[in-house]
Amino acid sequence: MTRLKHFYRQHVVAVTLLFFLIVSIAMVAIVYLQPNKILSGADYHFHMNRVENLALSIKHGDFFPKISYFFIGGMGYAASLFYPDAFLYLPAILRVMGLSIKESFVIFAIFINLSTFLVTYGSGKLAGFTRKKAVIFALLYGLSIYRFADLVNRQAIGEVIALTFFPLVIVMMTRLKAGKHQYWYLLAVGMVAIGYSHMISVEMTGIFIVIYTLLDLKMLYKNGSFKYLIAAGGLSLGLLAQYFLAVGEQMATTTFQVSSQPLAFLSDRTLAFKEVVRNSLTNAVFHANTVNVGITILLGLGLACYLFWRSKNDRDLIAIALGLFIMVTPLMPWQLFDHTIINTIQFPWRFFAIITAIVSYLIAKDDLQLLNNKYYFYAIILMLGVGNVIYATNSIQNQSWRFRTNAQYNQPNPYYIGAGHEYLPAQTDYQKILKHKKQVVQYQPDKVKITNVRHTWGQYQFEFTTLKHQKAVVEVPFIYYKGYVANINHEKRLRPMQMNPQNGLTQITLKGKGKVTVFYQTTRLQKIGYLISMISFGGLMLIIYKEQYRHS
Repeated sequence: MTRLKHFYRQHVVAVTLLFFLIVSIAMVAIVYLQPNKILSGADYHFHMNRVENLALSIKHGDFFPKISYFFIGGMGYAASLFYPDAFLYLPAILRVMGLSIKESFVIFAIFINLSTFLVTYGSGKLAGFTRKKAVIFALLYGLSIYRFADLVNRQAIGEVIALTFFPLVIVMMTRLKAGKHQYWYLLAVGMVAIGYSHMISVEMTGIFIVIYTLLDLKMLYKNGSFKYLIAAGGLSLGLLAQYFLAVGEQMATTTFQVSSQPLAFLSDRTLAFKEVVRNSLTNAVFHANTVNVGITILLGLGLACYLFWRSKNDRDLIAIALGLFIMVTPLMPWQLFDHTIINTIQFPWRFFAIITAIVSYLIAKDDLQLLNNKYYFYAIILMLGVGNVIYATNSIQNQSWRFRTNAQYNQPNPYYIGAGHEYLPAQTDYQKILKHKKQVVQYQPDKVKITNVRHTWGQYQFEFTTLKHQKAVVEVPFIYYKGYVANINHEKRLRPMQMNPQNGLTQITLKGKGKVTVFYQTTRLQKIGYLISMISFGGLMLIIYKEQYRHS
């Protein structure tokens, strides 16, 4: 035993990393490593398509795509523009190297788990936790039922990646409240990482930060932290500028189905308080009406209520966790926000992620010093481990219909663009596209003659001759997004394409004779966004250098 303790102390970093790696693999083993089959989540088609598109884009020399041409049989869907690809390069490169979709996803899932454990552990150390408490923090959060359901049952990959950084944001806010300004820029790093994972999550995290700031505004002013909070916010916006400006430009110029035909209204997706408690106590398998935080976090939330009266510490976090829990229920008048930008959150139960991170932090912080009792420590470990095994087993038994053979899972469906078709133009009838998948250049033969049509990855080429010198409209089967241009007769000046107001496809008005090449080009505002983000990144590097120099 003495030798083991000595070995651990000598190799604490390696042992901790190995431990988290083993747990990361074990988490997915039951569900994803079954022979010749794999459990498919609700969103797996869409996110696997995103990975497949990125891999194909890389093969075609487009390393930072905006339009995803793997989707809709080549008509293109702006998945890469509206859903950031930043963290998908690992599975995409694995696909380029020849691994199957399943193999790429399983490796990626293990990597996400490991990253979550390490980021949470590191956040615990930033919070001043001992190694033991930091490990508990990482296990409580990384093995939480809500996160596990996100990874296994939903396979909501963007959200799962974003959850990796929630603990960092929470810890950095508590540090600023305590007047600890060192590493303040990590708040911006956390927010930016969330933003480049899942924009809905950055919206929710922003709500948390605003509420926390309002509750502690006096303290933040008093200890000089407010200016660092503002600086972190400004740095985050700068680093995310390339995303915000690109999306904002599209939303300002085109009405999309996310606005005209929302997939869900917040007021329709609340959960009864009694049902949430019951489902959490039993670690119920994920369905739209059974979403829960799991028994460990629910009991921790109850313990937090006791802490609220027992201690003055972290009352702000406890109040936020309890408030968000209530917001998931019909007690929150969500109908007031159904037709606002807040409705993009879609499901109030997404706030379970923030609740889980807060409660994990509070339990690990251990103001009641319960972790000094080894039985309490082992009880938590046992509850987490057994809870995940039971949950995974129940998922297999209760959702056997979700299993796909390896061959089925490795065959992506390019026509699956998500249940809500959020970022199709409002005029696009997707059911009509599905019925008529053959894509052709449309025109009026009595006005123009079209020949030598060629369709390659992200590009259409054809020759035209308008008849009787009149103008003619030619429709190219690309879904319209601002940025499509036409190069006519190799002229230097590119002509912007227009949207067909009847079906949301791309069209251009031609006259005369010549050759046309239609493709998507980075817009001026997108280039400005890139520039702002690169300048902000340079600023971040300079800040990190100065901070390290000052504290060295």
